[in-house]
Amino acid sequence: MNQLGLRHAISQAVALNAPAGTIVLYIAGTASLITSTFVTHQEGAYAIPLILLLSLIIYALMSYSMYAFSRRLSSAGGYYTFVSRGLGTSAGFVTALSYITYEILSFTGFGILGFLGFGYAILPTLGISIPDPDFIWMPIAIIFIGLVSLLIYLGIKPSLRFVTYTMFIEVSFLIATSLALIMMHPARVSATPFTPSPMGNDPFAIFAMMIYAIGAFVGIGGSIPIAEETQKPKRNVPLAIVATIAILGVTIILASYAQVITWGIQNISTFGVGNNAYPLLNIYGADFGIASKVIFWVLIVIVLNSFFTATVSLGTNATRVLFSMSREGALPSFLSEINRNNGTPTMSMITLAIISTAIVIGVGAGFEFIAKMSPLNALLSSSIFLLILESPITYIVHILTNTSLYSYMKKHARMGPMNTIKYLIIPSASTATLLAAIVASIYFNLFYVDAVFASFALIAIIIVSTVVMRFKFKEKLEYLGDFSL
Repeated sequence: MNQLGLRHAISQAVALNAPAGTIVLYIAGTASLITSTFVTHQEGAYAIPLILLLSLIIYALMSYSMYAFSRRLSSAGGYYTFVSRGLGTSAGFVTALSYITYEILSFTGFGILGFLGFGYAILPTLGISIPDPDFIWMPIAIIFIGLVSLLIYLGIKPSLRFVTYTMFIEVSFLIATSLALIMMHPARVSATPFTPSPMGNDPFAIFAMMIYAIGAFVGIGGSIPIAEETQKPKRNVPLAIVATIAILGVTIILASYAQVITWGIQNISTFGVGNNAYPLLNIYGADFGIASKVIFWVLIVIVLNSFFTATVSLGTNATRVLFSMSREGALPSFLSEINRNNGTPTMSMITLAIISTAIVIGVGAGFEFIAKMSPLNALLSSSIFLLILESPITYIVHILTNTSLYSYMKKHARMGPMNTIKYLIIPSASTATLLAAIVASIYFNLFYVDAVFASFALIAIIIVSTVVMRFKFKEKLEYLGDFSL
């Protein structure tokens, strides 16, 4: 209890978002998707800063419910505690299972497979050969999971001390180099990347890409599950949410602006495409003159560490929610066993490591040996598949949190016009956007649609599991979401 300060809460959330990994991969992925999906807008990628800014505004609206709840409730259960208090324990159980599923899929798909995929993609271009590439990624994945688990096991304060220092270096480096790129290209500085004109002033295309780009800011609520271990949580966790929005917004949007103006609107149709799949690496390897080589290698190290710290943060949150569900009787009691020296939920951590290892090796090997892909394509496809699988499940968590806010606040505050706007209108607008995101992803075929449908199947399993718990093991839900500081 009370091991962490405000800076730790902010670092936990920022790290979960992996700003360097997001900037290298997500901005390029957005550009590639614009170019391939909206072929009439070949300069569309130049509007990525606008798309990201609009996405940040939408995610800030989504974050209001978690901000309002965290001012009143502080629990390792996080979102499911919020929903249980507003809509009841059945909805809370759906939220809990959805959140755990999302965390595990992010832990494996983004953290581990993202790290492996990036390594496999970048090392050969640097002239570094990968020994036995068909199989070497498997032991590397196990070692990676082991190192992450060790850092989590050492306790939340040592792990977040590491995360805090590395996040400060990562964010400072990204902001400083982005500003340097902007200053090095003064003739290209303009407001055009923040206007819809590169997208042909097409509101539907902008909306579709804005929905996709919401994923660039998914770590904003990362401080919520560590509330019980944070000093003055009802003050510091809401402040961490606001600070994380600001830090991620400035870092990611500034970097996107620096990238597109450096690349140039005349070349933007090649941004994130073909041999330019990682345009930031091309830019950092060439545009800083004699310092380019050093800056390029610093970027490589920071990106790899970004995946590592994101995995630590995801694992920290997942173990806290497993611990909380076990403590309240909804999961087996062994998951709430803690290390009395540092408070780490040890059995939850071991369980997460075992499940994650099985998912990474099972899915990766499936794509490589059953789908007959190269190791690189198998790792990238596995990562994309798991991340798409998680997206609708993530939306379910936010939709239920938004819906529960008004129900909860009706019991604890007078519902005048202003409170109705804050606790009903704003969350409802956020929910409408999330529902539109699911529809847009299918209509515009932004993702592998099969993965979206697989996600729907997972959601159905979660709902069926909740119905079984409700009618067969009702007593196990009795105290769900009950604990809060």
